[in-house]
Amino acid sequence: MEDNLLAVKMPKVLEQSAKLVEEQVDAQLAKLNEMDEDDLERLKERRLEALKKAQKQKQEWLSKGHGEYRDISSEKDFFSEVKDSKNVVCHFYRNSTFSGNLREPPTATQRSGTKFTKVEKKTIRGRGYDSDSEDD
Repeated sequence: MEDNLLAVKMPKVLEQSAKLVEEQVDAQLAKLNEMDEDDLERLKERRLEALKKAQKQKQEWLSKGHGEYRDISSEKDFFSEVKDSKNVVCHFYRNSTFSGNLREPPTATQRSGTKFTKVEKKTIRGRGYDSDSEDD
């Protein structure tokens, strides 16, 4: 019984949804057709400003070392490297383990909004960061 009810109501719901989407598309097309040259120029300027802003942000990230895979050699360097970045991926490793031999992650250069770093585990000691013994 419920299957029959769904079979009857579903096409009506889909038809109503399609009509709503079609009306929204028609409204957008009408709005675009009514634009004059000044409106198009303002739209072009806004888009150009957005592109300039995005390029400036990308350059800022690159100047901070984003999009690279850096090895950090001291605890002081670690905190100065990561404090100015919103997105940071840090690989804590030991040279004695297989994972310590990881190369650059494949996405590091593709993601300029994220800073990728690696720190040898023995670099950050004595502050509760390392639960292992001192003799590794």
